[in-house]
Parts: sequence; structure tokens; C-alpha cells
Amino acid sequence: MRINKNTINFFIVLTYVISCFPLLTFGMRSVITIVWSLFGLFIFSKKRTRLNKDIWIFILPYLLLLCSLIYSDNIQTGIDSLIKMLSFILFPLIFYLNKDFFSKKQISNIIYLFVLSVFILIIYQIANVIFNYSFLFDNITLQEIKSNGFSALSEINDQKINQIKLRRFRNFIIEISNTHTTYQGLWISFSVFFLISEFKKIQKSTLKIVCLFSIIVLICWLYFISARMPIMALLISGSVTIFFFSNYSKLKLVKIGLVFSTVIIASLCFKNPFSIRVKEYYNTGLGLLEKTSKTSEFNSSNVRNGIYYCDLKLIKESPFIGVGIGDLQAELNKCYNKEIGAKVYTWRDYNTHNQYAFFWISSGFLGLSLFLLLIFNLFKKSIKNEDYLLFYLSILTVIIFFTENLLERSDGVLFFGFFTGLFYFNTVRK
Repeated sequence: MRINKNTINFFIVLTYVISCFPLLTFGMRSVITIVWSLFGLFIFSKKRTRLNKDIWIFILPYLLLLCSLIYSDNIQTGIDSLIKMLSFILFPLIFYLNKDFFSKKQISNIIYLFVLSVFILIIYQIANVIFNYSFLFDNITLQEIKSNGFSALSEINDQKINQIKLRRFRNFIIEISNTHTTYQGLWISFSVFFLISEFKKIQKSTLKIVCLFSIIVLICWLYFISARMPIMALLISGSVTIFFFSNYSKLKLVKIGLVFSTVIIASLCFKNPFSIRVKEYYNTGLGLLEKTSKTSEFNSSNVRNGIYYCDLKLIKESPFIGVGIGDLQAELNKCYNKEIGAKVYTWRDYNTHNQYAFFWISSGFLGLSLFLLLIFNLFKKSIKNEDYLLFYLSILTVIIFFTENLLERSDGVLFFGFFTGLFYFNTVRK
């Protein structure tokens, strides 16, 4: 049956709009995604395309999480988590039902719109930082001194003062953008790699200058928001992708590696947001907080150490079927309270901060295996089709998965579901 051209055009336009999700509110994302999905289902129903098994590699990890509700006590909590993760299968499903629908040019336009959205978001934040410069970079206040467990400024060393100021800056950025710096870092890392890969293809010198300027702004902002893992992921993912997909000689690859290494070492040698965050973890080591720990001793690194301690404990206790997605957070909170006892864990819920641990604790070893199978297939498909963007995206997210529950937040799961679905199910590039 013939498909109305207006319907197809509207579906494409909606795809373009969704690619601008860094600028969209959560409500707008949901509404547009629902309408986009309905149009995608309508187009598929007219084509009557035969289904095959490809989509199951996306569905099965989610389906097993759904099945874990059977042995979860907190069923509503589990349902809420699954709703938050719906984009994990929704976008790949619609792209699968309309596979090879988008041309190479359209895919390029989609990515450019995403990059433009990220760039606009950053410019907006930079403007706010300039207007609030005095507040952001002034001396720490009495309220900040007390909230960090001190009674006077004289009790605080320079390193702790830098950490407090950096936390103030990051909290301000998160508040005005409604996006955590780690997810901004993820978006920026993908955008930077895409622009670098497109730079040689650009013919006009004016556009080359715009592209270079955008890359510099994105990298500088990534550096200032001190997103540790996205920065490391950008360097590692970029290096590995260049190694596999470029025609560079071994000598040139070594030179690129030396440049990356020099940049990292130089960044750590001077006081800056990135070095402050890295040195914090170095100084903290693997130590855990205790019930008697003071507020002044809390930092993001030792809090994470406690999280990973409880992750491993829950994995050891329920390695085969997990505790169920509905009970995951309750079991973590119980571990924080009984095994560690530091009051910082009562201030809010801390998730696993590791996507692999999330699947293992929620749905057992089989759940983790199915998730790893999905990742394996992403790499397999990217190498088979010589798709360097899918390859880079896969490495980038695989690294971030070690420190973040990317698929439990709209900013992360939408990014992963949208772009993996787009690249994986559009292998015909005309």
C-alpha cells in the first residue's frame, strides 16, 4: 500500500525535532516521542515489512527487567523505573520497524541538529556564568562553610576550598540547564568527535572556521564542567576509533597518542576544575566513609566508594536472579545504612552508579549477559558496516556505563536509544 508523502515528511521532521532534545523540556520530549512513535507505527503498518530477530537484542534486557517485577516487593517502584527506561527499547523499535528509512544526508542533518542544540545549550550556560561571575567565583560563604561541616574559614585548607567552589559552580550549571554535567559531557564528547570527523569534508573556509570554533568551545566547556569520565571517554574512544577506522600510519597514531597523553598530563599539573576532581579521587583512594565520619570528610569519591561496595555486596548475595528492579534501590539503601552508616547516604537515594551492576543486581547474571550481548552486537554491526560513528558511540557509552546509570535518566537513555537505534537500523546509506 502506498504511503502518503506528507506522513513520511512529518515523521522525518519529528525525528529532526527529537534530535534537538538537549533543548527540550522533559514534557516536550515525552509528547513528541509519543507522536513520533505513532507515526512510525502507522508507516510500518502500511509497508507490511517482515520482522526479523535483530530487534530482540534490544528488547530482551528490558524484558528480563520487566520479569524481575515478579519477585520484587516494591512493584510500583519497578514500574516507575521501567517507564523511565522506555526510550531504551522504544526508539530502536520504531527505527527497526522503519529500517533503512533515512538517507545518509538525513542522518547527517539529524546529528548536526543535535550538535547545534548542544552548542546552544552551552552558550546559554556560558552567558549565565558571565552574568553571575561574582557569585560563582567569590569567596565561600558562611553558609557553605557550615554546610560542609566547618565552623570557620580558618579550618579549611585550600584544596577543600577549591572543591567547595567547584561544587558551587557545578550545582549552578545543573540548576540552570536541568541537566547533570556528566550527561552534558556525554553529549559534548559525541559532538566533538562528529565535528572533527566532518572537518575535512567541509569545503567552504567560512564553515571550517565555524566548525573549528565550535570544537574549541565544546572542549573548553567540557574541561570547565570537569566531567571526568566523559573527558576520559572522549580521549579513549577517539583514540580507539581512529586506530580501527583511519588509514594513518603507525607513526602518526603514536604521535596522536602522545598528544592526548600530553594534554591529560598537562591538565593534571595545574590547578583547574578537571585536576581538582581527579586529585580528589587520588587523595581519597578506596577508603569508605563510616558512621562517625564528619560532613567535612564527605566528597564525591568516597561516597562512590561506598556505592560500589554495596553494589558488589548485593551481587554476591543474589548473583543469579538479582533482587528485582523494584527492590534495587531499597536494598542499596539498606546496605548504605547497615554496612556504612554515613549520614550522606540519607540525604538522597544513590543508585548503583554503574549500568552493568544495575542489570546484574536487578535481573541477575542473565540480565547482565543480555545487556552485554546488546553491546557486543553494536560493535559487531559497526565493524561489519564500517560505521565509525556507531563504533565510537558504543565505546563512549560502554566507558560511561562504568560510572553512571545512563539508562535510568531521560538525558542518558534518550541519547543512547535514539542514536543506537538510528545507526544500527539504517545500514543503507544512499
